[in-house]
Amino acid sequence: MTRPHMTRMQMIVVALCLAIGVGGYLMLGRPGMDDMPMDKRQSEILEKIRTAPETLTAAETLARLEQTAIDQPEAPEPHYFIGEILRGQSRPDDAVRAYQSALRRDDAHVPALVGLASVLVELDDGQVGPDAARLFARAYELDDTQVRAGMWAAMGAAQAGDQEKAAHMMRAVFAKLPEDDPRRERFKPMLDVIGQEAPQEE
Repeated sequence: MTRPHMTRMQMIVVALCLAIGVGGYLMLGRPGMDDMPMDKRQSEILEKIRTAPETLTAAETLARLEQTAIDQPEAPEPHYFIGEILRGQSRPDDAVRAYQSALRRDDAHVPALVGLASVLVELDDGQVGPDAARLFARAYELDDTQVRAGMWAAMGAAQAGDQEKAAHMMRAVFAKLPEDDPRRERFKPMLDVIGQEAPQEE
């Protein structure tokens, strides 16, 4: 019988668990899981990771990540992936705190920068406020393959009324895209609209 494919999150949890091994257990239970001491639950989860990782539930994945965060207190990755799960569970305020925890451990963790900025946009009904724009800009500065982050940062400048800055940022992002990159077609209308409202560069 063929087993179901593992999700990306399950594979990440498995990798993290293999990296740290078994640590101490400090917490008692999680919502959505059976009512039993966390040491017993964690033992069951680790056994499942060893024998059938594709069967991990969302609650078990979250519990394992939280334990990994305890076992590796300086690592940003568990907090980032906790944020991803919480965001997927429509818990944006909790996701914000998780992403912030990741960034306290590594303020240059690009996925956490993008994750936090994206949740702030969701909480602001789609508006790219100053904090979100700053986070997107920082992510793009650190990794210019984060094209969407660069464009969101430009949109933040536009929504703040600085059309010249927005156009400059969009042109810079657009210029780095390869000629055959399909994103050129998606982003060019945005660039055209903002460019009409901003002074043209010499």
